[in-house]
Amino acid sequence: MEGIRVLEFGQLLAVPHASKLLADMGAEVIKIESCVRLNAHRNSSFLDNDPGEQFWNRAANYNDQNRNKLEVTLDLTKPQGRQVAVELVKISDIVCENFASRVMGNFGLDYDSLKKIRPDIIMLSSTGYGHTGPWASYTAAGNTTEAASGILWITGYTDRLPRLPSIPYTDFVGAQHGAFALMAALHYRRLTGKGQMIDLAQAETGSSQIGEVLLDYITNGHVQQRLGNRHPFMAPHGCYPCSGNDQWVAIAVATDEEWNGLRHAMGDPAWCQDPRFATPLLRHQHQDELDERLAAWTSQRDHYEAMNLLQEHGVPAGAVLTNKELLQDPHYQARGFYQMLEHAPETGIGRRPYPGVAWHMSKTPGSLRWAAPTLGQDNERILTQVLGMSDSEVQQLAQSGVIGKEPLRPTPTRVMPLEAQKRTGAITDYDPDYKTVLGV
Repeated sequence: MEGIRVLEFGQLLAVPHASKLLADMGAEVIKIESCVRLNAHRNSSFLDNDPGEQFWNRAANYNDQNRNKLEVTLDLTKPQGRQVAVELVKISDIVCENFASRVMGNFGLDYDSLKKIRPDIIMLSSTGYGHTGPWASYTAAGNTTEAASGILWITGYTDRLPRLPSIPYTDFVGAQHGAFALMAALHYRRLTGKGQMIDLAQAETGSSQIGEVLLDYITNGHVQQRLGNRHPFMAPHGCYPCSGNDQWVAIAVATDEEWNGLRHAMGDPAWCQDPRFATPLLRHQHQDELDERLAAWTSQRDHYEAMNLLQEHGVPAGAVLTNKELLQDPHYQARGFYQMLEHAPETGIGRRPYPGVAWHMSKTPGSLRWAAPTLGQDNERILTQVLGMSDSEVQQLAQSGVIGKEPLRPTPTRVMPLEAQKRTGAITDYDPDYKTVLGV
């Protein structure tokens, strides 16, 4: 992606994650933020649960999603701020945003306006429900688009109400769709010289993940229900308790061969000969009894021990890992997945581990080059070196409040006490000694 410039007007996850994927592969991503209306991710989930004096630069979610990016603050409610944005559009290949559908038009930065500035511009507009249809004007968040997509209806346990995923699922799915669409648009422009507008509805990207559920209703009139950790035809299939505090192993048995492997791994106990477990269909029909006996076996073993033993016998199984165990995991370490990034000294963060690029390409591997920018970190660099503005012009923008390096209203979101985070499951097995964990 070297040589591709992306102008990102992104909040939270849906677009920032998409542009992060491009930045990891070498694109120059310039993130546009505001000191007037602080990015919501800068305002919560602080590193080590400590906001610090510069809380807006210490937010863990923000720092995770915005590595490898440059950043400039612009007040787009002011004409000077909008003019700087226009000048950046002129020299950019991609503009991406995930505001409500009306916002970019209010700033004069909608696709019709951008085409007049640069005819071959590619724009990704990632909204909850798209720019057409009766819901086009609705604002959205991950939980609302999960509900609208149908994902929420089938997420949860069989005897309970629908359960929100622990992450905004459609944000990530929408981001991955967006990154793919942008790559396709760049390819199309290379062939034709034409740009395009990508109208991405996050709810629709969520629906695309449950095609079999939608087709089941369209063709059969059947409304699928929540299965918990179970599967439409595999059994046993689920998360089973292991020894220790909140330790689990996931097991998925699809064939008689895997069932026999499970039996041998357990020492072929007598209950495995029960006629109710003789065939895949019978095992599926008697999952309650099967899960009860399997859980009695897994609960006597460490989750890694159970995983390794089952895998040795050809049974698909995986230990459910805490955040600390992820850092320590031999597989992740062997692939060099976690990489260290050095933050700006004034943040007090220092060097920290971050998840790396999830794919390995031989010629263009991608990399983590630098940590997420502090607020306004690259104002002078972008305005002078990229746009060619004079120092006096930059100073005038700062004096008029168009650019800045601190939020206008610096009030962090209330921080949940560490013990409360553990109780609610917001964090688990918290270990601040990450250097020891990673061996760095």
